[in-house]
Amino acid sequence: MNFALKPLALTIFVAMTPLAGAAYADTASAPAAAAVPSEQAAPKATEELQSHFTDAVAAYAKKDYKSAAADIRQATSTLRLESGRATGGAKQELDSSVAALDKLAASVEGSTANEEKSMAKDFAKANHALALEHRAKAAESLAHKAYDKAGYELKASAQGLENAAGWVGGKAKTGASATVEGTRVLGDKLVSGATWTRDEVGKGFESLGKGIDALGRKLGGTKKAAPVDMGQHD
Repeated sequence: MNFALKPLALTIFVAMTPLAGAAYADTASAPAAAAVPSEQAAPKATEELQSHFTDAVAAYAKKDYKSAAADIRQATSTLRLESGRATGGAKQELDSSVAALDKLAASVEGSTANEEKSMAKDFAKANHALALEHRAKAAESLAHKAYDKAGYELKASAQGLENAAGWVGGKAKTGASATVEGTRVLGDKLVSGATWTRDEVGKGFESLGKGIDALGRKLGGTKKAAPVDMGQHD
């Protein structure tokens, strides 16, 4: 798997990603999501992480290695906070990404090697870990019948998956797009209180889990999305 970003592709990715993040932020702050203020940190963390990553890439391209390393460390701080609210396999993946980003920041700051390939892969892994965590939080919220929070976390997971696939590019990005779109539609239903069925939600969680796992395999990850028991959610 080639994670090196070509100059033109890199420029397009840096230019477009903040716009995607802004669009997602608008959705998350809509009136329908106002019922879950305690979960505001979820998509905000996803957006902040991606913003720091794209800033790091832009600084690196300008050979401003100190700034690039600082942006990576800011992203790492965001991941550490998310790890504090995670459990199980998701926490392990987040902690692994924290360690990888700490190492990457030191290498970038020292400008000891061409780090473009490492940056793309490590950024993809971090976003993937975040997607895994938010899906786990969505399942937890579902178990407590907090359906609006479950929808909010599903949308955050979808954003993490989309961001991760964007750093990988190619077939991974194309393959994730349908899963991301379907998850957002389901998330909107749960957040807004629209009518949904047990089978619909079960299939949505399964599809998202498969999408996260497929990308995880490409990235060399070892943790998989846990199955979700829909038996108590009639």
